Amino acid sequence: MKAIQISRTGGPEVLDHTELPTPAPGDNEVLVKAEAIGVNYFDTMIRKGRYRWMPKLPFVLGNEMSGHVVATGPGVRDLRIGQRVFIAGYEIDNRGGLYAEYAAVPEQAALPLPASFGADAATTLTNYQLAIILLHHAARGSTPKSVVVYGAAGGVGTALIDVARLAGAVAIGTAGSAEKCAFIRARGAEHAIDYSREPVIERVLELTGGRGADIVFDHVAGKAFSDGLKMLAPLGMIVSYAVLGGMPEGDLFAGMRANIEKSPSVRCFTMHTYDHMEEPRREAMARAVELVGSGKVRPAIAARIPFAEARRAHELIEQRSAMGKIVLKP
Repeated sequence: MKAIQISRTGGPEVLDHTELPTPAPGDNEVLVKAEAIGVNYFDTMIRKGRYRWMPKLPFVLGNEMSGHVVATGPGVRDLRIGQRVFIAGYEIDNRGGLYAEYAAVPEQAALPLPASFGADAATTLTNYQLAIILLHHAARGSTPKSVVVYGAAGGVGTALIDVARLAGAVAIGTAGSAEKCAFIRARGAEHAIDYSREPVIERVLELTGGRGADIVFDHVAGKAFSDGLKMLAPLGMIVSYAVLGGMPEGDLFAGMRANIEKSPSVRCFTMHTYDHMEEPRREAMARAVELVGSGKVRPAIAARIPFAEARRAHELIEQRSAMGKIVLKP
């Protein structure tokens, strides 16, 4: 079978479109033939050697695959050949291996999908799962009237906008161009702020009548991390779920004390917290399946790229030009 493997870390050029043996399903396993493979930013971090939970090399990337069962191993009880399924890396111990034409995984890791569920849409399920957990678990205790979503045109950002909107919150998305802002508004955000041209703090306060936002979802961190404190409502929270722009600078606690009249809080979050919390992880995924399958949300697919061109997919992610989910097509 064809697979995308790295033997060393570096730029997109280290992604090797290579031939590997097709796996055979073992006891209680199913063999899934890929129809669509999701691409995530943390795939690029593994490729560059910057991921905290780095695997041993050589390594086949990939933690999202939708497809159908083509073979079953001894002991498989419920899944059948031809059944459409989705595989999430969280259910296979984040071992990767899903940038491939086939994957052998435990039966319980292959989530059955309705026949009408599109393969490309299925790759967004982990985005919606994450968005549900960020809003309802990481920011627990909050019933937000308004939220700010950084990078709202991306795969997770679009999911956060959808989930926040369904929860009754006013969604304010940020993006770096007029085109992306128009896209965000078309996706259902009440407001979009072009951070390349507008002062984000002042605009958030203006749009919330001076109150501020109850939650700021920040995957950037970096030098401007403390800006989020200035746009929070009383008892508001920053949920930091990545640091794509590097670690924050300065004294965070001092920044929080400088805004003490708001009693702000910060939650540092990773989905790895849920590695051994199966029940809430699976509940969030079931909710994601319901949202996408019922049509309550319409996943944004930015690009469908031939599997052999995985390098181009990584380039698009790093350029931050895509609006929605990038999907590899075997």
